[in-house]
Amino acid sequence: MKMKIISRAFKTVKILILGWGVVVPLSHLFPLKKNLVLFIGKNGGLFFDNVKYLYLYLHSLKQNEVDYYFFTENKSIYETLKQHNLPVILHPTVRSILALVRANIVISCDTRWIKNYRHNITSRAKRIQLWHGIPLKKIGLLKPDSAERQSRLSGRISDAIRGKHQIYDLFVSTSNYYTKNVFSKAVRSRKFLESGYPRNDIFFKNKPDELDLLEADTESIDRINDMRNHGYKAILYAPTLGDPMGNSIKAGFLNLAKISSFAQKHKLLFVFKFHPSADCCDESAHYENIIFYNSHKDIQPLLSITDVLVTDYSSVYMDYLLLDRPIVFFAYNREKHLEAQEGLIFNYESVTPGPVCISQNQLQEAIINSVILHKDDFAKQREQLKKLTFKYEDGMASERIWNFITKEFLEYLRK
Repeated sequence: MKMKIISRAFKTVKILILGWGVVVPLSHLFPLKKNLVLFIGKNGGLFFDNVKYLYLYLHSLKQNEVDYYFFTENKSIYETLKQHNLPVILHPTVRSILALVRANIVISCDTRWIKNYRHNITSRAKRIQLWHGIPLKKIGLLKPDSAERQSRLSGRISDAIRGKHQIYDLFVSTSNYYTKNVFSKAVRSRKFLESGYPRNDIFFKNKPDELDLLEADTESIDRINDMRNHGYKAILYAPTLGDPMGNSIKAGFLNLAKISSFAQKHKLLFVFKFHPSADCCDESAHYENIIFYNSHKDIQPLLSITDVLVTDYSSVYMDYLLLDRPIVFFAYNREKHLEAQEGLIFNYESVTPGPVCISQNQLQEAIINSVILHKDDFAKQREQLKKLTFKYEDGMASERIWNFITKEFLEYLRK
């Protein structure tokens, strides 16, 4: 604990001297470019989540008066977007640093984008936070350690220097309920917009287009579609990040051979999609009825081609409510997980509209009830939670967000 405090203090001093003492003054030597908008991807600039879909929406508008780029540190993503004639900037380069310095608007969907002095370089930009999910676990200022640090003057000063719990110019929410009870308490923002998430607009299309499928695991998607066309039901298992036991397979709570046998018996296809930052199991083992969807690829095009979602505490099940399909919760590690994550925002049973299983036998029974026996005892609960969670169900989240950005932050477009 003492070493952690020393490390944090050293980092704070370093950012104070270099970030605020050097980077910020230098950045003011360059004029802002009023029409420059940067979309900064998660995990070093991966092309998925809300940033991807708002970026693609803006691209579809063909507004030549807006200078916009997807900002990435990933060379593969950079090359892919270039091949599709999408505006992209690779970081770190001279061009990317100049773009950060001159950007009028920076759009992200997580808090890690500020690392490596990007918080300081973009000190004059409007910050728009799309966020990455409707939380069940505590986030931001709702976390006990963050709240405790903010209760102390030294903690508030340290957080301000490091850019933690910064004040956003706009934070995107999905409903008045979540703005009032979660986001307004967990994050600091001048404005909250209950627009819904851009990534969920894809659910309201007849099918994803070519750009929607960029950085999706298209090989797995093609195989799933083929098997569903032959009468198979697709079961998606998508657990959250932060399992103190590793994951359900490594911890011995799911047996792949047993799952494969179960799937063959009932004409099922199991699709495993782990969190991009998770320590996944060995995916080299081959089973006829099991697919390991690339954990670093976009999950959104996958959701609409599955029949049942199995998850634990991941916000993915909130998105899945919009599809109105069965959800099964596999909470084999509940006590240890909650302890590691500092608890949940809500009582687990009150926000889980599906059977909660703690063993593989229970999980398989719940799946049989859903897809074989067609029992759906939780349809009413899903509908109630969906109405609480989403103000809109129309596939127009990106349009609402961009219209708001134009009105509030891009004065020249209103002339």
